[in-house]
Amino acid sequence: MGNGLKNFKFYRSFRVRSEQNDKIFLRISLLHQNGNRQTLGQDTRLIDFNLFSLSFKSNIHIPIGTKVKIEIFTKKIFNKWDLEVEGFIIRSFQENSEEQTYNYGVELINQSEESELKYFITDYIAGFSGKKLKDFLIKSSLSVREINVDDGVELFGLLNVLYKEFSRSDISSLLDECAHLLHCEEVRVWKINLEKDKLENIYHSSNCTHIKDNSFNKGELGKCFTTSRCINTFLKEPKEREEDKFTLNNTLCLPLLNKERKCIGVLQFNNKKGGQFSIIDENMGHFLSLVIAKRFLNYIVKSKSTSIAHLNPELKDSFIYFGSTQKSSAIRTTLKKLKYGKTNVFIVGEKGLGKEFFAKYLSNNSEKDIFNCKDPAHLEKILSSTSNFSSEQTLIFKNIDSLSSSDQSRLYNWIQFQDCKFITTSCKDLIYEIKSGLFHKQLYKKLTQSRFHLTPLRNRRDDILTIANYFIRIECVKRGLAPRELSPESMQYIISHYWPGNITELEKVIKKTFMLTSHDCEVIDIEKEEIHGFKNIEEKLIFSADTSIHPDKIMEMIKSETREKKVS
Repeated sequence: MGNGLKNFKFYRSFRVRSEQNDKIFLRISLLHQNGNRQTLGQDTRLIDFNLFSLSFKSNIHIPIGTKVKIEIFTKKIFNKWDLEVEGFIIRSFQENSEEQTYNYGVELINQSEESELKYFITDYIAGFSGKKLKDFLIKSSLSVREINVDDGVELFGLLNVLYKEFSRSDISSLLDECAHLLHCEEVRVWKINLEKDKLENIYHSSNCTHIKDNSFNKGELGKCFTTSRCINTFLKEPKEREEDKFTLNNTLCLPLLNKERKCIGVLQFNNKKGGQFSIIDENMGHFLSLVIAKRFLNYIVKSKSTSIAHLNPELKDSFIYFGSTQKSSAIRTTLKKLKYGKTNVFIVGEKGLGKEFFAKYLSNNSEKDIFNCKDPAHLEKILSSTSNFSSEQTLIFKNIDSLSSSDQSRLYNWIQFQDCKFITTSCKDLIYEIKSGLFHKQLYKKLTQSRFHLTPLRNRRDDILTIANYFIRIECVKRGLAPRELSPESMQYIISHYWPGNITELEKVIKKTFMLTSHDCEVIDIEKEEIHGFKNIEEKLIFSADTSIHPDKIMEMIKSETREKKVS
């Protein structure tokens, strides 16, 4: 493996620029393999530096890969510095062909956040004037995005070198280089196996061992794979791996995408040396994941047997939350995050909105138990249980608002000793129940780390036809009929109807229509009921209001609406 990746990282990193009047001097010695040392003359000048790299100018030609010892010293009366660092020349270019001046980049070795260089940099920046410090902060903020014409030419050359190096290198060398660039203990490549519905550890850096398959929807790897997002986690309690007794402290996971932009694996970095993975590490990790993914661009996986939605053509994400509007799309994205998270979720909404369906979805296919709080036997079963549930399990409590005060206290005491995920549903917004002393405040806080409110169907006019057409398609498939469409009158009725039973009522109406309609009919004509008319805005607000919201909250909304109209 060549110096392409090191060179690219050097290019992307932000370094503090040195000015000539700063009086920072260098003495550079070339350390040859035979043990000889060659000290350069006093014609070197420091250009810029950070904790892990620096660049300097010289009129002496130095080959790439040369090991150098650099003495850094200042001549200030106070804070006089004199320190040594070592590194390798990883980049060079001729800055001025007439004067034969070379610009060199050095990757420093054996540096840590407690090295003497760190304190020198801290002291140097502390001496900035107000204007210089302001300019420095602005430049550091813009350093990732700011690319001028000269930088663009250099970047193009760097990427060209990288492409050639990656094409020639084996993946083990790439992973070793990745571990070196991100200063971590190990790097692993995971790829999905559709026959097992598991992520397989197919490659790892040279100092690692092969470990067993991992669930595609659990842990940090699962979150990364199922959401196609970067996962950067610092573990509060280190985990010891069974296979090789490796202790995991922190992990950075990046998705591997094929040419269809489908996630087919994960690039994982474990145990950042000297701390945790930073935003800069995430940016470099994204680039490295693109590099590694190049090996799998043509890995196209589609299987109806897998339970992985984005790799199964029959599993569509749209069923999670019906609707084609931008708001519906945003809610689907939120639900995916909640599904793969460990936070407890409270689902509130009117009857007929599918709260239990969403609760099962958010359990993320984990082992789950469902308890109906309206049934005393269900509740007694769980409260009398002495077993502890693991973090891999999910407990669903339906109709949590039905609990008596004593049962609320019992449940709160019981869940203190459980490590599992809780999902609860309710037809009432419990915030106002707490205000009136009807619901246990601490229990609510424990169960409501995330809150998901389902909007009544009558208040989702833009989505109603999409939902109706979904049920129509299902009925056509069940009955072996050609696709059918709603009549214009039926479409207008569906949009205008109040739908007190919400999605459940709409589904029943469509099923009933199919039962009463001839198979020869090509258009669906729904039997219509009288549409309720509203006398004034107050009556409309009351009929359109969400019954899961407390009446006091509805009155607040009406008053707010009235105030806004008066102001306008």
